[in-house]
Amino acid sequence: MDAAIVVVGDEILSGHVRDANTHFVASRLAVLGHRLRRAAVVADDPDEIAEALRRELDAGRGIVFVCGGLGPTHDDRTMEGVAKALGRELVECAALADRINVIADHVRRQNFAGDPLGVATLQKMALAPEGAEALTSSAWFIPAVALRENDAVVIVLPGPPRELELVFRDAVEPGFLEGGAVLWREEIEHRFPESALAVVLTELERDFPGVKIGSYPLEDRVLIRLAGEEDEVREVARRVRSSIDELASSDDGRRLMEFMNARRSGGNS
Repeated sequence: MDAAIVVVGDEILSGHVRDANTHFVASRLAVLGHRLRRAAVVADDPDEIAEALRRELDAGRGIVFVCGGLGPTHDDRTMEGVAKALGRELVECAALADRINVIADHVRRQNFAGDPLGVATLQKMALAPEGAEALTSSAWFIPAVALRENDAVVIVLPGPPRELELVFRDAVEPGFLEGGAVLWREEIEHRFPESALAVVLTELERDFPGVKIGSYPLEDRVLIRLAGEEDEVREVARRVRSSIDELASSDDGRRLMEFMNARRSGGNS
């Protein structure tokens, strides 16, 4: 299934907070046999949220994750943006309201003179687009919902990574991500320049369009990642290794490796 993620937060766009949620969601989707096709980061603006979500739904994503902006303050406007994208009213979600009432009752029993927690503002966190289904996790108080939109599912998740990961593992994976086509994966490393295998990888991508081929330069080596159907991935891996071995055994390859080793060790020859 094709997926997308819309990360909401001025704090991410300003560089004050690092986006860990995209990495987590992408890695879990890959393990479960789904593909993250696009990730977008938008401001805490309902119009921008709605536009980004609508774009992914119009692109035919089977599931879209919208993360962040579910708190009680003025700049938490994600539910408003999602409702706008889906053309739905923003209404009280009974299950979310029940959770907030439990918290409010507990606070009231503490006999505070005033309202130091700001219980009144928590009621905002019970609002969700009409038709939303509250997601339940081991941390029951975390606000998160799922919405059906034609053949797609929209999952609205909290921004704090620990909360998002709890809801994702407890509710999203078993409820919406089972049955994915798990891909066969292989990794190959070599110490030649990345460009030395560029032509080979381009030809393999053309000959095996069902195999995802990635080349990633690291500090002292290059990592090639392959993903797809097992038989095709094994054949691509065999050809990549054969090309590496052929280059390594050639005079040019040996001279190139000597050149690279000298550069890596700080030599000038």
